[in-house]
Amino acid sequence: MRVVSLGSGSSGNALLVEAGPQGRTKILIDAGLSTLLITDRLRSVGVHPSQLQAVLVTHEHSDHVIGLPTLMKRHAVPVVADPRTYQVLMESFASGMWRTDSGALIPSRTIVDGDPLVEPNNADCVDDILDHTNVPLERIQQNGHSKPTIALSVGSHCTIGDIEVISFPISHDAVAPCGYLLSAGGCRVCIVTDSGEVTTAMLEMMQQADLLILEANHDRERLLRGPYPERLKQRILSATGHLSNNQAAEAILRTWRTDSVRWLWLSHLSRTNNTPSLALKSVRAQLQTAGANLAQVHISVSPPGMGNVWDSTQLWHSPSLWAME
Repeated sequence: MRVVSLGSGSSGNALLVEAGPQGRTKILIDAGLSTLLITDRLRSVGVHPSQLQAVLVTHEHSDHVIGLPTLMKRHAVPVVADPRTYQVLMESFASGMWRTDSGALIPSRTIVDGDPLVEPNNADCVDDILDHTNVPLERIQQNGHSKPTIALSVGSHCTIGDIEVISFPISHDAVAPCGYLLSAGGCRVCIVTDSGEVTTAMLEMMQQADLLILEANHDRERLLRGPYPERLKQRILSATGHLSNNQAAEAILRTWRTDSVRWLWLSHLSRTNNTPSLALKSVRAQLQTAGANLAQVHISVSPPGMGNVWDSTQLWHSPSLWAME
């Protein structure tokens, strides 16, 4: 497997995951950047958007999906999402309005990508595909363009090429937010980027990861002292908001083992309420205070721009570092 961070944070989130011989299976986790940026960053690592087998959507906030309509329109990339999330996406496509992570609505035309993402109020009916079961690949028609779709209810699993996908619930203020555990060739990647708390279901997935991509959104004291309105501060701190540096460290400790080396990316950092150095320092200090051997985990921060690259050939073939208490 190869994992490339194309962008992370409130400015936009997207991950490329490749697996199989010569990386023949290529998927995105979220498409929260303009299609122009996604295309440029994919090309910089030798991938064209038309090669993507799917975009897996974690939830409907604009910093995770704003580039999705144009990817669908230009390249007919299949979308994998919970039916409830997909319904909200279709409503956003139709209206041209997107809900941001802070709860505000923004028009799609504010996204600079050469042309509008969608024409407002011009979507065909998509009610037929929105059931709550896993269905085969099917197509809907919107604005004259073919849109392949795979409905994957939260808590379900599917296989996309060489990658096995497990969707699991997280705690965020969206209709059906989820994380993903991706497996291929004996390697596993777990992605948890927007959640206000760490649940048992999340820990069960995290414990299996060779690479754990985990939110460390904010420093609590910096958030409380910062410029955000009180309502927004309380939303971020709530059980359906975002994980702090300390919460991320606590989650790691709850799944800690000492018998192998693994990788950790701290992701979705707030530019206002966190810094890469602060997140690293906070998480490392908390792990060290608890007695963890930091030589056994490679910790880095996913930057807002083109960032981390992980290749499973780095793996030591040993039991997973992440395991339940």
